[in-house]
Amino acid sequence: MKKKNDLLASLRLLGYLTQFGLSVILPPLILVFLGVWLCDRYGIGVWLIVVLLLLGLVSSGCSFYRFFKTFIRETRDEPYGKAAQDDKTDEGKGDSEDEV
Repeated sequence: MKKKNDLLASLRLLGYLTQFGLSVILPPLILVFLGVWLCDRYGIGVWLIVVLLLLGLVSSGCSFYRFFKTFIRETRDEPYGKAAQDDKTDEGKGDSEDEV
Protein backbone atom coordinates (compact mmCIF):
# COMPACT_ATOMS: atom_id res chain seq x y z
CA MET A 1 0.00 0.00 0.00
CA LYS A 2 2.89 2.35 0.70
CA LYS A 3 4.18 2.05 -2.89
CA LYS A 4 0.76 3.03 -4.22
CA ASN A 5 0.67 6.09 -1.95
CA ASP A 6 4.20 7.04 -3.04
CA LEU A 7 3.19 6.72 -6.69
CA LEU A 8 0.10 8.85 -6.17
CA ALA A 9 2.14 11.46 -4.31
CA SER A 10 4.68 11.54 -7.14
CA LEU A 11 1.95 11.92 -9.77
CA ARG A 12 0.32 14.70 -7.75
CA LEU A 13 3.69 16.50 -7.52
CA LEU A 14 4.18 16.12 -11.28
CA GLY A 15 0.73 17.61 -11.82
CA TYR A 16 1.55 20.54 -9.56
CA LEU A 17 4.80 21.24 -11.39
CA THR A 18 3.12 21.06 -14.79
CA GLN A 19 0.37 23.40 -13.65
CA PHE A 20 2.97 25.77 -12.22
CA GLY A 21 4.91 25.90 -15.47
CA LEU A 22 1.85 26.56 -17.57
CA SER A 23 0.36 29.16 -15.24
CA VAL A 24 3.61 31.15 -15.12
CA ILE A 25 4.68 30.95 -18.78
CA LEU A 26 1.41 31.18 -20.71
CA PRO A 27 -0.05 34.55 -19.61
CA PRO A 28 2.92 36.68 -20.74
CA LEU A 29 3.30 34.72 -23.98
CA ILE A 30 -0.37 34.93 -24.90
CA LEU A 31 -0.56 38.64 -24.08
CA VAL A 32 2.61 39.45 -26.05
CA PHE A 33 1.31 37.55 -29.09
CA LEU A 34 -1.99 39.41 -28.71
CA GLY A 35 -0.10 42.71 -28.54
CA VAL A 36 1.92 41.89 -31.66
CA TRP A 37 -1.23 40.89 -33.52
CA LEU A 38 -3.04 44.07 -32.48
CA CYS A 39 -0.05 46.20 -33.48
CA ASP A 40 0.14 44.58 -36.90
CA ARG A 41 -3.62 44.62 -37.47
CA TYR A 42 -4.47 48.14 -36.30
CA GLY A 43 -1.11 49.93 -36.42
CA ILE A 44 -1.01 50.58 -32.69
CA GLY A 45 2.39 51.53 -31.27
CA VAL A 46 4.81 49.20 -29.52
CA TRP A 47 3.69 50.57 -26.16
CA LEU A 48 0.74 48.16 -26.24
CA ILE A 49 3.10 45.16 -26.33
CA VAL A 50 4.99 46.52 -23.32
CA VAL A 51 1.78 47.14 -21.37
CA LEU A 52 0.45 43.67 -22.16
CA LEU A 53 3.81 42.10 -21.25
CA LEU A 54 3.73 43.84 -17.86
CA LEU A 55 0.14 42.72 -17.34
CA GLY A 56 1.18 39.14 -18.17
CA LEU A 57 4.09 39.29 -15.73
CA VAL A 58 1.80 40.56 -12.95
CA SER A 59 -0.62 37.75 -13.73
CA SER A 60 2.23 35.22 -13.59
CA GLY A 61 3.39 36.63 -10.26
CA CYS A 62 -0.11 36.25 -8.80
CA SER A 63 -0.32 32.69 -10.14
CA PHE A 64 3.07 31.90 -8.66
CA TYR A 65 2.02 33.22 -5.25
CA ARG A 66 -1.26 31.28 -5.21
CA PHE A 67 0.47 28.11 -6.44
CA PHE A 68 3.22 28.39 -3.84
CA LYS A 69 0.71 28.84 -1.00
CA THR A 70 -1.32 25.83 -2.17
CA PHE A 71 1.75 23.70 -2.79
CA ILE A 72 3.19 24.34 0.66
CA ARG A 73 -0.17 23.64 2.32
CA GLU A 74 -0.75 20.42 0.34
CA THR A 75 2.74 18.99 0.77
CA ARG A 76 2.94 19.56 4.52
CA ASP A 77 3.25 16.34 6.51
CA GLU A 78 0.67 17.38 9.05
CA PRO A 79 -2.93 18.36 8.33
CA TYR A 80 -3.80 22.01 8.69
CA GLY A 81 -6.56 24.07 10.17
CA LYS A 82 -9.52 22.76 12.12
CA ALA A 83 -9.15 19.26 10.66
CA ALA A 84 -5.79 18.93 12.41
CA GLN A 85 -7.32 19.79 15.76
CA ASP A 86 -10.21 17.36 15.22
CA ASP A 87 -7.80 14.55 14.32
CA LYS A 88 -5.78 15.12 17.49
CA THR A 89 -8.85 15.03 19.72
CA ASP A 90 -10.23 11.85 18.11
CA GLU A 91 -7.02 9.78 18.36
CA GLY A 92 -7.58 8.22 21.78
CA LYS A 93 -11.34 7.74 21.71
CA GLY A 94 -11.47 4.25 20.16
CA ASP A 95 -14.16 3.20 17.69
CA SER A 96 -16.60 5.81 16.55
CA GLU A 97 -20.25 5.29 15.66
CA ASP A 98 -19.57 5.85 11.93
CA GLU A 99 -17.23 2.89 11.61
CA VAL A 100 -18.70 -0.53 10.86
